Amino acid sequence: MTDVSPRWTRIGGLVIAGLGFLITRLYVAETVIVGEPVAFGLVSLPPLVIGLGLTVYGVVLAVGRFSPLYVRTVTIWCLLGIVGLATLLVATQLGAILREGMMATLIQSQLLIGNLLLGGAVVGVLIGDRAAANARKREEIRRTANRAAFVNRLLRHDVLNAAAIIEGHAGLLTETPDRPDSVSAIDNAAGTIKRTINEVGRIASPNEDREIKTVRLEPTLERAVGELRESHPDREIRVDPVPGDLTVAADDRLDIVVTELVENALMYGGDDPVRVEIESTPQSVAISVVDGGAGLPADQRELLTTGRFPEYDDPDAGFGLQAVSLLVGRYGGQITTAGGEDSDDPHRVTVQLPREPLSGSVTDTTGISFPAVARATTTGLFAGVLMGSFLQLTAGNLPVIGALYSVSHAGIGWVTHLFHSVIFALLFATGYQYTDRGASLSPPLRASLFGLGWGTVLWFVAAGFVMPVWLLALGQSAMLPMLTPLGFVAHAIWGVALGWSYVLLGRSEQFEALVRRRLG
Repeated sequence: MTDVSPRWTRIGGLVIAGLGFLITRLYVAETVIVGEPVAFGLVSLPPLVIGLGLTVYGVVLAVGRFSPLYVRTVTIWCLLGIVGLATLLVATQLGAILREGMMATLIQSQLLIGNLLLGGAVVGVLIGDRAAANARKREEIRRTANRAAFVNRLLRHDVLNAAAIIEGHAGLLTETPDRPDSVSAIDNAAGTIKRTINEVGRIASPNEDREIKTVRLEPTLERAVGELRESHPDREIRVDPVPGDLTVAADDRLDIVVTELVENALMYGGDDPVRVEIESTPQSVAISVVDGGAGLPADQRELLTTGRFPEYDDPDAGFGLQAVSLLVGRYGGQITTAGGEDSDDPHRVTVQLPREPLSGSVTDTTGISFPAVARATTTGLFAGVLMGSFLQLTAGNLPVIGALYSVSHAGIGWVTHLFHSVIFALLFATGYQYTDRGASLSPPLRASLFGLGWGTVLWFVAAGFVMPVWLLALGQSAMLPMLTPLGFVAHAIWGVALGWSYVLLGRSEQFEALVRRRLG
């Protein structure tokens, strides 16, 4: 597991969005042909849509639930694609100068430059996506190898030791039949073999045999902690209150994660009470096991935080912790450790799990889920069509939006307006996930009011100040601020329609299934 800073999911996405927008605005939009429908449809519209689409993709990376490694890989390849084609363009220009002794017209063609740079960015993104997919395959192969190594080591350690005990005491019984200690030892060893085989069957079963789904955390904690309290009656285990509807992405083996971490704290964490603390966000749930011990050895911390198994068969590395590492990685979660003997804070092992199943490149526990991204994009287009139709029918000023891109044309106005609508819808979804789900308002009403508030902010800031300043910078006339009642009504329609449709589309099982099928 490669350690990549989570900041990549924000910075990398914004870099791609910024590059896509700058290339589209500075080169592609400046060469749009609006007087000839055929030329507009075949020459101008495709690169404009692709460039704005690349910008939307960058915003999706910034707000969505993508792993830092995936975003870093795609961003680097995007930059390499742009630099590579820009270098080719400059080299071609220099060759023309050396041959002809004068400036060729190649670099003077804005459309050609824009298309080359845009093509480099898009090709880089596609290559980066494939490279990230290959990295995920390698990670899955590594986890499979770890699972096989875990099974091999567990069988060799526990089962062979138990078999040796049985073999030794069976020989003693042959010589001296009346040996109750030997009978007890054989019985215990047989129980060890049975338990080990059951554990191997649960942990090492193929991943495709167990579906990752939403699992209620409360009963899992109650069951695991209850069993540990029975087996350690002299120890105190404190568990934070858990809401009954709190769920995580896991399977029926989640109790193994809880049991192994708490039991490890009971055995090596000193005599202080062991605490199980729960923190939740709209995207993830953090389960922390806190004890008063010195903390895990360096090799065990590395095992948990990086997923790297010890190279050799070392029982001290902890078979239980190896099982935790395998399962948390399977769930798309992360493990961190903190505190201990070198710190004033108590030792803490934290497992962070997503609230809902993740897939593919979508392996981080922050940001909005892929279904939410799809809903925001779809409803952003829907709300954008309603708002655009209202503006076109009442004022006929949709071409003004195209003027932001130096082309005062209805077709460009529609394309850029829908582009803005999708961008702001993604930001809406990012903010809406933090609204109070326990409020008395129904979800459609709450989302509609949130959308109305967001639309009002956009009317005041984006339409009132940013848009006129942008137009004035282009040398066009504009009123500052541009706060018109008609604009407010249009943004209110957009916000209410966006919030209402976003929630209703989220209730569609068919839409959810379609998105997950496309994702998986």
